[in-house]
Amino acid sequence: MNRILSTWRRRILFFALLSGALPLSLPAAETLYLEGAWRFQLDRADNGEKQHWAETKLPGRVHLPGSLPAQGIGDDVSTNTPWTGSIRDRSFFTAPEFAPYRESGSVKVPFWLTPEKYYAGAAWFQRDFSVPESWRSQRVVLTLERPHWETRVWVDGKIFGTNDSLGAPHEYDLGVLAPGRHTLTVRVDNRRIVDVGENANSISDHSQGNWNGIAGEISLRSTPLVWIGDLQVYPHTAAKSLTVAGTVGCTTGAPEN
Repeated sequence: MNRILSTWRRRILFFALLSGALPLSLPAAETLYLEGAWRFQLDRADNGEKQHWAETKLPGRVHLPGSLPAQGIGDDVSTNTPWTGSIRDRSFFTAPEFAPYRESGSVKVPFWLTPEKYYAGAAWFQRDFSVPESWRSQRVVLTLERPHWETRVWVDGKIFGTNDSLGAPHEYDLGVLAPGRHTLTVRVDNRRIVDVGENANSISDHSQGNWNGIAGEISLRSTPLVWIGDLQVYPHTAAKSLTVAGTVGCTTGAPEN
């Protein structure tokens, strides 16, 4: 059995190389991690895109990876906080035993993971970074791990798209960036972007907590201009053959100097 498997492995590698799907050598990807201090601004009125905030220097400061409530950013929690989730038991608002926890500055809601601060809306995050000379003529990919929820990305004021996945990192193909200094701006919106239901565990304040921010890895990595997007091999044992299928990505054009 091991000899059969070894034979199949050799055949798979041979056909992949023959078809040009795999180069004989792959350059190692380089990664630039962007944790640390970021510029920041809340966008309560949704003015940021209309006023082109991606082309300005944001005034505030925040640390990423991280969330806004963990850094004391947002509104004080009150009995009027617009939580994400349904309240079926109204006793908290009427029962005398809960009176001390309804007082301003001491609000503790039994239905929620009660943070000290709360904010639902758009927030903008921004920082400068430098593309190394070794990345010249390389494709650059941005990874945002565990953002909550929707992200939109600009580099030097140019928009590169949007993503609203809750189950996978948000990745953005930035194409070829000239070596030197650039500005990255990310807009994060933690309102109910997709109607999965206000009590869904993935977004509800009952369990998840409706925080705004990016809690995982934030990085840039370089790749070749041509890369394998997907590679699948289908063996046909009876015919002693196999089918190799896949996709190849390609970035064209040159960065502005």
